[in-house]
Amino acid sequence: MNKSAFLVLVCGAIAVADEPSPFDAGFENRLGLTFSPDGRTAYWVEWDGKWGSRATSPQAIYSSTQQDDGWSSPAPVPFAGQYDYKDPFVSPDGTWLYFISDRPSDDSDEEADSNIWRYNLIEEAPMEFLSVNSDSEEYSPFVTNTGALYFASDRPGGYGQGDIYRADMLDDGFGPPTLLGTSINSEFGEWNLWVAADESEIIFESSSRPTNISIPGDLYYGHRTDDGWSSAVPIESLNSDGSDLMPRLHPDGEILYYTTAPLGGHARIVGIEWPSVFE
Repeated sequence: MNKSAFLVLVCGAIAVADEPSPFDAGFENRLGLTFSPDGRTAYWVEWDGKWGSRATSPQAIYSSTQQDDGWSSPAPVPFAGQYDYKDPFVSPDGTWLYFISDRPSDDSDEEADSNIWRYNLIEEAPMEFLSVNSDSEEYSPFVTNTGALYFASDRPGGYGQGDIYRADMLDDGFGPPTLLGTSINSEFGEWNLWVAADESEIIFESSSRPTNISIPGDLYYGHRTDDGWSSAVPIESLNSDGSDLMPRLHPDGEILYYTTAPLGGHARIVGIEWPSVFE
Protein backbone atom coordinates (compact mmCIF):
# COMPACT_ATOMS: atom_id res chain seq x y z
CA MET A 1 0.00 0.00 0.00
CA ASN A 2 1.50 3.36 -0.97
CA LYS A 3 1.32 6.69 0.80
CA SER A 4 -1.73 7.93 -1.12
CA ALA A 5 -3.91 4.85 -0.79
CA PHE A 6 -6.30 6.49 1.68
CA LEU A 7 -6.96 9.83 0.01
CA VAL A 8 -10.51 10.88 0.79
CA LEU A 9 -13.00 13.18 -0.80
CA VAL A 10 -12.06 16.81 -0.17
CA CYS A 11 -14.41 19.39 -1.68
CA GLY A 12 -14.97 17.05 -4.61
CA ALA A 13 -11.30 17.12 -5.62
CA ILE A 14 -10.34 13.48 -5.07
CA ALA A 15 -12.14 10.16 -5.29
CA VAL A 16 -12.61 8.15 -2.11
CA ALA A 17 -10.05 5.35 -1.79
CA ASP A 18 -11.29 1.78 -1.37
CA GLU A 19 -8.49 0.75 1.00
CA PRO A 20 -8.53 1.48 4.74
CA SER A 21 -5.79 3.63 6.19
CA PRO A 22 -2.87 1.72 7.75
CA PHE A 23 -2.41 4.65 10.12
CA ASP A 24 -5.11 3.73 12.63
CA ALA A 25 -4.39 2.38 16.11
CA GLY A 26 -8.08 2.12 16.96
CA PHE A 27 -8.77 5.36 18.83
CA GLU A 28 -11.52 7.85 17.99
CA ASN A 29 -9.25 10.66 16.76
CA ARG A 30 -6.27 10.79 14.42
CA LEU A 31 -4.22 13.92 13.83
CA GLY A 32 -0.98 15.25 12.37
CA LEU A 33 0.24 12.54 9.98
CA THR A 34 3.89 13.17 9.10
CA PHE A 35 6.70 11.13 7.54
CA SER A 36 10.42 10.57 7.85
CA PRO A 37 12.44 12.22 5.03
CA ASP A 38 12.62 8.93 3.08
CA GLY A 39 8.84 8.50 3.38
CA ARG A 40 9.17 5.03 4.91
CA THR A 41 8.13 5.80 8.51
CA ALA A 42 4.89 7.55 9.44
CA TYR A 43 4.05 9.28 12.73
CA TRP A 44 0.68 10.56 13.89
CA VAL A 45 -1.38 11.17 17.07
CA GLU A 46 -4.39 9.26 18.42
CA TRP A 47 -6.72 9.60 21.41
CA ASP A 48 -10.34 9.17 22.50
CA GLY A 49 -12.86 11.94 23.18
CA LYS A 50 -14.92 14.46 21.27
CA TRP A 51 -13.21 17.31 19.40
CA GLY A 52 -13.37 20.48 21.46
CA SER A 53 -13.88 18.57 24.73
CA ARG A 54 -11.47 17.15 27.28
CA ALA A 55 -9.74 14.02 25.97
CA THR A 56 -10.73 10.76 27.63
CA SER A 57 -7.35 9.14 26.97
CA PRO A 58 -3.80 10.60 26.70
CA GLN A 59 -2.82 11.91 23.29
CA ALA A 60 -0.12 9.55 22.06
CA ILE A 61 2.21 9.44 19.05
CA TYR A 62 2.09 6.26 16.98
CA SER A 63 4.37 5.11 14.19
CA SER A 64 4.31 2.64 11.30
CA THR A 65 7.13 1.57 8.96
CA GLN A 66 6.77 0.63 5.31
CA GLN A 67 7.84 -2.97 4.70
CA ASP A 68 7.87 -5.29 1.70
CA ASP A 69 4.31 -6.45 2.41
CA GLY A 70 2.88 -3.07 3.44
CA TRP A 71 2.90 -0.86 6.50
CA SER A 72 3.64 -2.35 9.92
CA SER A 73 0.99 -2.37 12.64
CA PRO A 74 0.80 0.96 14.50
CA ALA A 75 2.96 1.09 17.63
CA PRO A 76 3.38 3.84 20.24
CA VAL A 77 6.71 5.64 20.29
CA PRO A 78 9.15 4.38 22.98
CA PHE A 79 8.58 7.30 25.35
CA ALA A 80 4.78 7.10 25.36
CA GLY A 81 3.24 7.22 28.82
CA GLN A 82 1.03 9.17 31.18
CA TYR A 83 1.49 12.57 29.54
CA ASP A 84 0.20 13.94 26.24
CA TYR A 85 2.54 13.69 23.24
CA LYS A 86 1.53 15.29 19.94
CA ASP A 87 2.52 17.41 16.92
CA PRO A 88 5.28 15.06 15.68
CA PHE A 89 7.80 16.13 13.04
CA VAL A 90 11.01 14.44 11.83
CA SER A 91 14.00 16.70 11.11
CA PRO A 92 15.17 16.86 7.45
CA ASP A 93 18.26 14.77 8.28
CA GLY A 94 16.11 12.05 9.88
CA THR A 95 17.87 12.33 13.26
CA TRP A 96 15.30 13.98 15.50
CA LEU A 97 11.63 13.46 16.23
CA TYR A 98 10.30 16.82 17.44
CA PHE A 99 7.00 16.95 19.34
CA ILE A 100 5.18 18.78 22.12
CA SER A 101 4.24 17.40 25.53
CA ASP A 102 2.85 18.53 28.85
CA ARG A 103 5.36 16.38 30.74
CA PRO A 104 7.37 18.32 33.38
CA SER A 105 10.71 19.69 32.22
CA ASP A 106 12.26 18.72 35.58
CA ASP A 107 11.28 17.84 39.16
CA SER A 108 10.51 21.49 39.98
CA ASP A 109 8.18 22.04 37.01
CA GLU A 110 4.61 22.12 38.36
CA GLU A 111 3.03 23.94 35.39
CA ALA A 112 1.28 21.58 32.96
CA ASP A 113 1.85 23.57 29.76
CA SER A 114 2.80 22.18 26.35
CA ASN A 115 6.48 22.48 25.49
CA ILE A 116 8.71 21.44 22.60
CA TRP A 117 10.86 18.35 23.04
CA ARG A 118 12.95 16.21 20.73
CA TYR A 119 13.95 12.55 20.72
CA ASN A 120 16.99 11.12 18.93
CA LEU A 121 15.89 8.47 16.44
CA ILE A 122 19.46 7.29 15.75
CA GLU A 123 21.17 7.10 19.12
CA GLU A 124 19.85 6.08 22.51
CA ALA A 125 19.74 9.35 24.44
CA PRO A 126 17.46 11.21 26.86
CA MET A 127 14.74 13.40 25.40
CA GLU A 128 15.74 17.05 25.11
CA PHE A 129 13.69 19.98 26.42
CA LEU A 130 14.32 22.93 24.09
CA SER A 131 15.51 26.32 25.29
CA VAL A 132 12.92 28.16 23.16
CA ASN A 133 10.12 27.07 25.49
CA SER A 134 8.27 29.58 27.63
CA ASP A 135 5.83 29.52 30.55
CA SER A 136 3.04 29.64 27.95
CA GLU A 137 1.97 27.01 25.41
CA GLU A 138 4.09 25.95 22.46
CA TYR A 139 2.76 24.12 19.39
CA SER A 140 3.76 22.40 16.16
CA PRO A 141 7.59 22.48 15.89
CA PHE A 142 9.07 22.36 12.38
CA VAL A 143 12.75 22.35 11.36
CA THR A 144 14.11 23.44 7.97
CA ASN A 145 17.20 22.48 5.96
CA THR A 146 19.24 25.20 7.69
CA GLY A 147 18.22 23.89 11.12
CA ALA A 148 15.90 26.84 11.78
CA LEU A 149 13.01 25.99 14.10
CA TYR A 150 9.50 27.28 13.40
CA PHE A 151 6.76 26.90 16.01
CA ALA A 152 3.61 28.55 17.38
CA SER A 153 3.09 29.95 20.86
CA ASP A 154 0.60 32.01 22.85
CA ARG A 155 3.38 33.63 24.92
CA PRO A 156 3.11 37.33 25.83
CA GLY A 157 4.55 39.86 23.40
CA GLY A 158 2.94 38.56 20.22
CA TYR A 159 0.37 40.13 17.93
CA GLY A 160 -2.67 38.12 18.96
CA GLN A 161 -4.04 34.96 20.59
CA GLY A 162 -1.19 32.88 19.21
CA ASP A 163 1.68 33.56 16.81
CA ILE A 164 4.31 31.83 14.70
CA TYR A 165 7.98 32.18 15.66
CA ARG A 166 11.33 31.28 14.09
CA ALA A 167 14.59 30.47 15.89
CA ASP A 168 17.96 30.01 14.16
CA MET A 169 20.09 26.95 14.83
CA LEU A 170 23.35 27.96 16.53
CA ASP A 171 26.41 25.92 17.49
CA ASP A 172 25.09 25.40 21.01
CA GLY A 173 21.37 25.08 20.30
CA PHE A 174 18.64 27.43 19.10
CA GLY A 175 18.86 31.20 19.23
CA PRO A 176 16.19 33.52 20.62
CA PRO A 177 12.83 33.10 18.86
CA THR A 178 11.63 35.98 16.70
CA LEU A 179 8.08 36.66 15.53
CA LEU A 180 7.19 36.29 11.88
CA GLY A 181 5.75 39.54 10.56
CA THR A 182 2.15 40.64 10.18
CA SER A 183 1.87 39.17 6.69
CA ILE A 184 1.65 35.82 8.52
CA ASN A 185 0.70 36.68 12.11
CA SER A 186 -2.34 38.74 13.02
CA GLU A 187 -4.36 40.06 15.95
CA PHE A 188 -6.16 36.70 15.93
CA GLY A 189 -4.63 33.23 16.35
CA GLU A 190 -1.92 31.49 14.30
CA TRP A 191 -1.20 27.91 15.25
CA ASN A 192 -0.37 24.50 13.82
CA LEU A 193 1.94 24.87 10.84
CA TRP A 194 4.00 23.37 8.04
CA VAL A 195 7.03 25.09 6.49
CA ALA A 196 8.86 24.00 3.34
CA ALA A 197 12.36 22.70 4.03
CA ASP A 198 13.79 25.62 2.00
CA GLU A 199 11.49 28.09 3.82
CA SER A 200 9.79 29.08 0.56
CA GLU A 201 6.20 28.24 1.63
CA ILE A 202 4.15 28.07 4.79
CA ILE A 203 0.73 26.66 5.68
CA PHE A 204 -0.82 27.21 9.08
CA GLU A 205 -4.07 27.18 11.00
CA SER A 206 -5.61 30.50 11.98
CA SER A 207 -8.53 31.03 14.33
CA SER A 208 -11.09 33.83 14.53
CA ARG A 209 -10.07 35.73 11.38
CA PRO A 210 -12.94 37.48 9.59
CA THR A 211 -12.00 35.55 6.43
CA ASN A 212 -12.45 32.18 8.18
CA ILE A 213 -15.26 29.78 7.37
CA SER A 214 -14.86 28.38 10.88
CA ILE A 215 -13.92 30.42 13.96
CA PRO A 216 -11.98 27.50 15.55
CA GLY A 217 -9.53 27.22 12.67
CA ASP A 218 -8.98 27.42 8.89
CA LEU A 219 -5.85 26.72 6.83
CA TYR A 220 -3.88 29.63 5.33
CA TYR A 221 -1.02 29.75 2.80
CA GLY A 222 1.91 32.13 2.30
CA HIS A 223 5.09 32.09 0.21
CA ARG A 224 8.43 33.85 0.13
CA THR A 225 8.93 36.94 -2.02
CA ASP A 226 11.89 39.28 -2.47
CA ASP A 227 10.38 41.39 0.32
CA GLY A 228 9.68 38.55 2.77
CA TRP A 229 6.53 36.50 3.34
CA SER A 230 3.49 37.22 1.18
CA SER A 231 0.22 38.05 2.89
CA ALA A 232 -1.33 34.73 3.92
CA VAL A 233 -4.57 33.75 2.20
CA PRO A 234 -7.16 31.11 3.18
CA ILE A 235 -7.03 27.81 1.29
CA GLU A 236 -10.69 27.87 0.34
CA SER A 237 -10.76 24.41 -1.24
CA LEU A 238 -9.76 22.76 2.06
CA ASN A 239 -11.48 24.76 4.77
CA SER A 240 -14.72 23.50 6.31
CA ASP A 241 -17.17 24.54 9.01
CA GLY A 242 -15.11 22.51 11.51
CA SER A 243 -11.46 22.79 12.51
CA ASP A 244 -8.84 22.32 9.76
CA LEU A 245 -5.27 22.08 10.97
CA MET A 246 -1.91 20.27 11.12
CA PRO A 247 -0.89 20.44 7.44
CA ARG A 248 1.93 18.08 6.44
CA LEU A 249 3.35 17.69 2.92
CA HIS A 250 4.66 14.22 2.08
CA PRO A 251 8.45 14.28 1.42
CA ASP A 252 7.96 13.69 -2.31
CA GLY A 253 5.83 16.85 -2.50
CA GLU A 254 2.81 15.13 -4.07
CA ILE A 255 0.29 14.77 -1.23
CA LEU A 256 -0.72 17.30 1.41
CA TYR A 257 -2.11 15.64 4.52
CA TYR A 258 -4.05 17.60 7.10
CA THR A 259 -6.58 17.04 9.87
CA THR A 260 -10.23 18.04 9.80
CA ALA A 261 -12.61 17.80 12.76
CA PRO A 262 -16.21 18.90 13.34
CA LEU A 263 -16.91 20.41 16.77
CA GLY A 264 -18.27 17.63 18.96
CA GLY A 265 -17.14 15.00 16.45
CA HIS A 266 -13.82 13.29 15.84
CA ALA A 267 -10.60 14.28 14.07
CA ARG A 268 -9.56 12.46 10.91
CA ILE A 269 -6.61 12.73 8.57
CA VAL A 270 -7.25 13.45 4.90
CA GLY A 271 -4.97 13.89 1.91
CA ILE A 272 -5.16 15.86 -1.30
CA GLU A 273 -2.91 16.10 -4.33
CA TRP A 274 -0.58 19.07 -4.05
CA PRO A 275 -0.76 21.76 -5.39
CA SER A 276 -4.20 21.01 -6.87
CA VAL A 277 -5.75 22.77 -3.86
CA PHE A 278 -5.25 26.05 -5.74
CA GLU A 279 -6.87 24.94 -9.01
